[in-house]
Amino acid sequence: MDAQEFLKGLPLTGALEPREYQIAAAAEVVEKGNSLVVMPTALGKTFVSILVMAKLLATNPDSKILFLAPTKPLAVQQAASIRELISIPAEKVLVITGETGKEGRKELYARAQIISATPQTIENDLDILGLNDFSLIVFDEAHRTIGEYAYATIAKRAQGAKALLLGLTASPSSEKGKIEEICGHLAIRHVVARNETDDDVAQYVNKITVERIPVELNPELLAISSSLQTLAQESYLKLSRLDFLSLTSSRPNKTQLLAARMRLLSWNSPAKYSLISVLARLMNVLHALDLLESEGVAALHSYIINLEKRKAESKAVRELAADYRIKAVERRCSELLAAGIEHPKIFKLVSIVSSYALEGKSVIVFAHFRDSVRTLVERLNAAGVSAKALVGKSGEGMNQKRQVATLEEFRNKGFSVLVGTSVIEEGIDVPAADAVVFYDAVPSEIRAIQRRGRTGRVREGKAIILYTKGTKDEAYHWSSRNKERKMRIRVEELKKGVPARQERLEG
Repeated sequence: MDAQEFLKGLPLTGALEPREYQIAAAAEVVEKGNSLVVMPTALGKTFVSILVMAKLLATNPDSKILFLAPTKPLAVQQAASIRELISIPAEKVLVITGETGKEGRKELYARAQIISATPQTIENDLDILGLNDFSLIVFDEAHRTIGEYAYATIAKRAQGAKALLLGLTASPSSEKGKIEEICGHLAIRHVVARNETDDDVAQYVNKITVERIPVELNPELLAISSSLQTLAQESYLKLSRLDFLSLTSSRPNKTQLLAARMRLLSWNSPAKYSLISVLARLMNVLHALDLLESEGVAALHSYIINLEKRKAESKAVRELAADYRIKAVERRCSELLAAGIEHPKIFKLVSIVSSYALEGKSVIVFAHFRDSVRTLVERLNAAGVSAKALVGKSGEGMNQKRQVATLEEFRNKGFSVLVGTSVIEEGIDVPAADAVVFYDAVPSEIRAIQRRGRTGRVREGKAIILYTKGTKDEAYHWSSRNKERKMRIRVEELKKGVPARQERLEG
């Protein structure tokens, strides 16, 4: 089916000018049935779903459609897009959230033709919402359709209905098992995949240049690192003498630590709980070491101060907080901060970001921890760069209203640099930036792709990745690169057919 034939008679407002590959993708979905659409950020996965909606409404004008988005802001954004792009009375496109009482939601479900909602709300309402009434259910960020996430529950119920199931994602996974699980839950029969190098896509893609900058720890931080490694070695030796921990490298990784914990829990000995406490102490020290090497002095200092507040948690935390060597590390951190000495990555980041800000360009900085976000914002502001933070809602974070206000200010050029945690990687409408900077590396290929996708949307972009040489920071960087390479191979395999596990499920 050619593009003009597919578009003929669709109830579109004219505000959407679909690209040929988007039309082709939508046509594949309509023809093949339950589909997973895999496209990099900014190629218009949502527009593909809009075209599928319009086609189904043209065929059956009274049918209902459900669009699922992982967060309320995204659900609101998608509803606005649907109202703008599809010729349908605005009052028939509703955002439904848990903020409305259940009886009120029941009435809204009956009144709406197109519903945009979070999966948690729909999961809670499966007893009052008949999925048989829907011709299409869209799962945005479909890579979440694993484990106990609400998407999986809804998809399982939907498989018994007549609705076409459509998953959208930029990055399914590098793991074959997870891809099979996603396809299994959504009863996927067909995969539509496009990437930046495809002939019908390349002309629409803005180049994103990736620059990797390795940074070495300075002598002051190396000295603290040595002290923490000595502390870790004590706990490690106690565990290794009884064969609960053996290393193939100089430092145990998370998998090795969790395996040691499982073995200890099943160990029948009076010394069991004492060694569990030793393992917990080791894990706390290793986390402190990772913070120092990947984040900096302020992050480590904050963590040690917080140990005092956590003393009631366990014997391990209590003893570690009281250890004279940890107290010495805390004092040394205070001295370094007072002297303005920090992780070299911070100074490198301030230098890079300042040059962009001077040119009037916008930058998004990603950092894993809130302490790092706060430190970076303070350092950037002190350097004359207009920067603001955006963090999640939990604890003493930012509520949704403040998040939206901050994003709008950034969109309107009220400040140059947005520094945020993982909350700005996915599930929120973040304006595109001229450049993105990874203050710390992430081991997940999905998160790395999402971070990069915040630039290069409207013009060429730059992704700058900082990492500390010889640390977990560097290991995470190369891990995500390798996983992304594997994921691209998996996606190419998906084009040839659904995974074997899915075929067994359907059989």
